[in-house]
Amino acid sequence: MIKRSRLLTFAWCLPNLFVILFLAGCVNSNSTFVSRNKVVLAEQNPNVHFEQEVMIVRISQVLLVGRMSNEERASLHFERGVLYDSLGLWALARYDFTQSLALQPKMAAVYNYLGLYLLLDEDYDGALEAFNAVLDLDPTYEYTFLNRGLNFYYVGRNNLAEEDFIKFYRADKTDPYRVLWLYLNELKYKPNDARQNLANRAGGLSKDYWGTYIVQYYLGELTLADLFRKAQQFADPASPQYAEILTETYFYLAKQKLNAGQTEEAETLFKLAVANQVYNFVEYRFAVLELAKLKRAQAE
Repeated sequence: MIKRSRLLTFAWCLPNLFVILFLAGCVNSNSTFVSRNKVVLAEQNPNVHFEQEVMIVRISQVLLVGRMSNEERASLHFERGVLYDSLGLWALARYDFTQSLALQPKMAAVYNYLGLYLLLDEDYDGALEAFNAVLDLDPTYEYTFLNRGLNFYYVGRNNLAEEDFIKFYRADKTDPYRVLWLYLNELKYKPNDARQNLANRAGGLSKDYWGTYIVQYYLGELTLADLFRKAQQFADPASPQYAEILTETYFYLAKQKLNAGQTEEAETLFKLAVANQVYNFVEYRFAVLELAKLKRAQAE
């Protein structure tokens, strides 16, 4: 196992950090995660992705010279696409997924990825077709209920989003991220019940997930300072996991600000979620989408 480079709490080497620090002045200065003088980010070291890059090279060599069936070739394209996706190389991932589908037209997982990319491109009709194709091929493909629910959420069809988020939640009631998306949708769909429903569902959540503490923060059971202390206890600030929990934290803090109409603060926090570069997390993907939507709204 290749030893991964240590991740530090602060990444002062990021090119746009001075912009982020300037914007941070718009965010509550009592926040421990973001203040006028500092932001908490994970350092990005190129060696972190060394193993994925080696696997890409190996798969590429096999695809180039190997003799194999269409099924085997489709599987390798899919595996390489997943690796590209984890590195944020979404165009290359999309190419591999398309190649995989041409060789094996009934791969549900491929439709799920392609649907997600269409959703991030804001091609909501195309994304819906792809997610429906997944469920036609495999009605138990759990994460498609999340993705299709997100598709409905972003077009304002909150009643349909609720149905999919409920199905996703019922598959694992200990997962706080399923509860958080239900809550964010219910704020728009049935706002009078959203907070109580969140409190009711919080009791069954597992503390093995960082998101459980984000739920507690949403419910007012933790302050931002408490949340920061929990983060340092939950994951070593010098570990790759710290980048992941920062991505999640900044995203859900941003959604809270956005729902409160504080768009400048939300924009800053979405940028901080993206800055941690955890490309394959739903929070990274949809921070990118939220920023695109905010930029378009500002231009109108």
